[in-house]
Amino acid sequence: MLSYYFTVIHVVKRPTQQINVQHFNQLPLDASRKQFKRILFWTSYFDWKDFNFGMGREPFVRAGCRITNCVTTNDRNLLNESDAIIFHPINYDPVNDAPRHRTSHQRYVFLFYEAETSGRLYPVFQPPTPKGFFNWTMTYRRDSDIYSPQPYGVLRRKNSTTIDTLPVPLSPGLLPPNSERFLQTMLNSTTQDNNTSNKTKQIVWFVSKCKTASRRETFFRRLFDFFPSIDVYGECGSKGLDCVPWNSLECDTILADYKFYIAAENSLCPDYVTEKFYRALQVGAVPIVYGGADYSAYAPPHSFIHAADFQSPKALADYLVLLDENPYLYARYFEWRKDWTVVRQPFDGWCALCAKLNEPMDSQSFKSYEDIGKWWFDDVPCVPGSSLKNPFRN
Repeated sequence: MLSYYFTVIHVVKRPTQQINVQHFNQLPLDASRKQFKRILFWTSYFDWKDFNFGMGREPFVRAGCRITNCVTTNDRNLLNESDAIIFHPINYDPVNDAPRHRTSHQRYVFLFYEAETSGRLYPVFQPPTPKGFFNWTMTYRRDSDIYSPQPYGVLRRKNSTTIDTLPVPLSPGLLPPNSERFLQTMLNSTTQDNNTSNKTKQIVWFVSKCKTASRRETFFRRLFDFFPSIDVYGECGSKGLDCVPWNSLECDTILADYKFYIAAENSLCPDYVTEKFYRALQVGAVPIVYGGADYSAYAPPHSFIHAADFQSPKALADYLVLLDENPYLYARYFEWRKDWTVVRQPFDGWCALCAKLNEPMDSQSFKSYEDIGKWWFDDVPCVPGSSLKNPFRN
């Protein structure tokens, strides 16, 4: 029988660990040196055994973490000596691969970056995963215990201020705003920058999924009727355009030649802002966003165009024509670059996890999620594209 501890009312003192002297001497010369924190990758993250972060302590140093006494491993023999156990739901089999023992000091961490709109398909959301199995969440949602934007990106202020990274994680107990708030239109009815003056093309869209839960394809296909100069790369286009691999510098170069990039998400979910948004910002194409997040929390004003701000695809097309024909108006969409820079693949979440493991034990340390599926799917649900009311009229 599996042994689990989900509710703890006292702190159990851990036995003294046998620490390799050579390894210990490599730990930072501060108070955190007194004890290192081990993070065990119980699963892989897709095909990455190191979660695309790295093994050992070096990744925390390389990421510039404030606290660097954490060590990652995938050696399951170290289960009992690990402080945090990381599970990726897509790679986890709770029937045949659950840990055989669990100690009171350990935190089980739910790490997930997918906007899953089709329901509780993965076994982790179903029995026999016990209630209260997960203590902490580590996702792109800002109400996570550890906010982690690693696969996607962040904006970081060039000069340190009170708020130096966007978005800002939410305080404990706060949920992301409901997606419907940022889709009301659809639901209810300076000096020219040198980088902008050399662009020769208008709008580009890199898209691989031709039918999505967000119904982005319906909206933007309608946009094509009013703004025909749109190049669609991938199998969803009609011109035979393609660029592989899509995350290559070659594709970045192609994208940078366009004034606008359609950064439309395949799901309308709270806080779901993916790499396509940050890629456009980084290469200098104004993103046209279509998603369920509060984009004003993710980027400065006048750095993107939200499709939901327009009454129809035609209204959006008219505005794009206006910008295309007025270089000074268009250039205003790059003023944010004076103060902000784009970071792709940020490791902020891993730094936050290490810092959290070093915090004194309190009631939040021993929290658990009675139903991780309720938190992920029900507390702030995604909005199906089919629920949008007449968003495609002229």
